[in-house]
Amino acid sequence: MQKNLSLIIKANQDFIRHTGDDAVVNAPVLNSFYESISSLYIPLLNMLENLEKDSVKCCIGLVLPPILCNMLSDESLQDSYIEWLEKRNQLGLKELERNKDNQQVVQTVQQLIDVNNQRRDEFVEKFSKKLIPAFASYMNKGMIELLGTTGTDIFMPYYADMKEIISAQIECGLHSYRQFFGIIPEGFWLPEFGYTPGVEKLIKAYGYTYTILDSRSVLLAEKAPECGAFYPSRTENSLVIFTRANEIETELYGEDGIIFHEAYRNQNRDIGYNLPMEDLSPFISEGSVRYTTGFKYWNRCFSNQDEAFYNKDAALKQASDDAKVFVQKRKEILDKAAEYLSEKDFVTQVCTFDADKFSLMWDESLLWLENVIREAVDSDISVVSCDKMCENQFSLEKICPYYSAGSGAGYGENLLSSKNCWMMRYIRKACERMVDLSDRFPNDTGLKTRLLNLGAKELMLAQSLRIAKVIDSSDYPEFAERRFKESITAFTMVFDSLGSNTVSTEWLTTLEARDSIFPWMNYRIFTKKR
Repeated sequence: MQKNLSLIIKANQDFIRHTGDDAVVNAPVLNSFYESISSLYIPLLNMLENLEKDSVKCCIGLVLPPILCNMLSDESLQDSYIEWLEKRNQLGLKELERNKDNQQVVQTVQQLIDVNNQRRDEFVEKFSKKLIPAFASYMNKGMIELLGTTGTDIFMPYYADMKEIISAQIECGLHSYRQFFGIIPEGFWLPEFGYTPGVEKLIKAYGYTYTILDSRSVLLAEKAPECGAFYPSRTENSLVIFTRANEIETELYGEDGIIFHEAYRNQNRDIGYNLPMEDLSPFISEGSVRYTTGFKYWNRCFSNQDEAFYNKDAALKQASDDAKVFVQKRKEILDKAAEYLSEKDFVTQVCTFDADKFSLMWDESLLWLENVIREAVDSDISVVSCDKMCENQFSLEKICPYYSAGSGAGYGENLLSSKNCWMMRYIRKACERMVDLSDRFPNDTGLKTRLLNLGAKELMLAQSLRIAKVIDSSDYPEFAERRFKESITAFTMVFDSLGSNTVSTEWLTTLEARDSIFPWMNYRIFTKKR
């Protein structure tokens, strides 16, 4: 029997205005975007290159949201990323001088400067500033399976009675993958694993073969599948269902999670929060809020300050050791599953990783992941994508999944908390108006079409659950609230302009340039499906 391990990384990105004064105001969140390029996207491509060179047979799942693809393809952001790296290194040179009497810190600072230089050279010379074609090349080589998702991260259960809204989001995402990768993905990623009965019909209608659900959805089904979480099942309309392994979250981020080993870099102790503001220029502008600089000199040891300085070699060894333990656990679980499901041709475990937690909270995450892949292959575990396990989809057991989510305590309650619930009434009203507008203006052209397309984009931006999560967690809540209000205000102006049959072309042109996502947007995707 074949024992499979599916590894899926879900990247995250909310749209960030990045022109003119917006680039200054949004510097903290743009900093997070640039950090993701340096700590996740380029290292991920390098990891695939290493595995390819060593002829390691594997395929991992990857979710690149449409907004992320758009921002990675934006020339102004590509140039800004290079400038960001240069500013980081200017700060690094100041840190070399400031810490010249501490050789341990000097060594760490020099390593960080070298990494910045390496990222710049790779970004410019190896990838020609274009990361999307690089991911596409590994997709074509069979080392990546790209999963589709919605245009923006929308929590589907909140729109269960608005099928046009969910359909529009799915269609927008599908068109994005056609534009950027020239494909229609087999798998569909449910944002935050938000499932409510009925969405499977909408997903299947757009040609998707499978999706992944939280284990609660599958195991709490009215009739739980006989094979449990180790073999795919299907819904009534034959959308294949894979079950994610919820215990991975605890193993990585729990109280005794892997990422908290003393040898790993302490991601929370950054000089951006420790030094006087005048010492952080030119990286952080005067008057700005504080944010991370990447210069972190300490590990996670708190018991002995003499041992608290980060040692890269010790961290790399720990990542290798932790990978072996992780794979051994997977092997034991899969071996046990194989005993109970001996009549099946394979058993599988699906491990999903949220990029925000995975890379930003854990500096060595991709080094660990590469070791996991190598260890798994050496242990006769196949690292395969889910689409390779859907060949017998029409013979799978049928189930009716239960309501569930991968956020909050399992039902997405943090997406509609006391801090962010005020947003929903504005979104719902805008949704009703958008569907109505698409029916009232089915064949318009010119300025009205531009207005309607802008309204559709602004509505999708306002629907992003990441805005609600940021407000609930109090992590840059001012940015999230401002971004939401900007989108709702813009949509309202579109609605009022169409009602009064007047529009400011200067305002329209300016906003189209500032919110330069989904250039292919067609507002008719919100039309009622009859």
